Amino acid sequence: MTRPPKPFLPGRGFGGPLLLVLICGLLQMLQGMYPDWFLYDRGAISHGQWWRLLSGHLVHTNAAHLMLNGAGVIALWFVFGRSVLLGARYAVGKYLGFVALLSIAISAGLWLWFPDVEYYYGLSGALHGVFCLGAVGDLSQRRWSGALLLAGCALKVAWEWVVGPSAATGALIEAEVAISSHLLGALLGTLLGLVLWMRQARAAPPIRRADGARSQQ
Repeated sequence: MTRPPKPFLPGRGFGGPLLLVLICGLLQMLQGMYPDWFLYDRGAISHGQWWRLLSGHLVHTNAAHLMLNGAGVIALWFVFGRSVLLGARYAVGKYLGFVALLSIAISAGLWLWFPDVEYYYGLSGALHGVFCLGAVGDLSQRRWSGALLLAGCALKVAWEWVVGPSAATGALIEAEVAISSHLLGALLGTLLGLVLWMRQARAAPPIRRADGARSQQ
């Protein structure tokens, strides 16, 4: 006899997303006191300021940019609060670890494949990664809406590359939208999700059938 799944409770597992928003807010205040210490700056990174590979994703160009991405963090928690790949209802360490891993990987991608990107601020690239990771998590739980979400993200990123970054969003955040980070985030989030899905499938215990034989799920 198996136990029924626990109901998803609003507010449960909110620690990771809440802590991420608080970290971004704190760094935004520090950035006001120490301008240009935290953003992704290609020249500074080349001189050994490696922390920028992560901190560049946690600071924003202005308050509107911060609130926009903060709202994105909250929205993704509501959409993927049940995701097994994001941890047991967003286990804090696992969630923040995924965000940090995606952020550093996106920075590496910007460094290697987009040398024209000299400066970068913001969490939007990592949020694209979390979105795709959550969508793959839905697929791993046989929620086929995950496929629609992945397709929707792919169309959104493709539209940005064909039409160009949103002028309205650029005016709001007082900077050009870095669509290269959106592309990298979506690709890396999907890849990370697939790797975790395969690991999860290999670790799943075999299911014993009624005739005593074993089958692998």
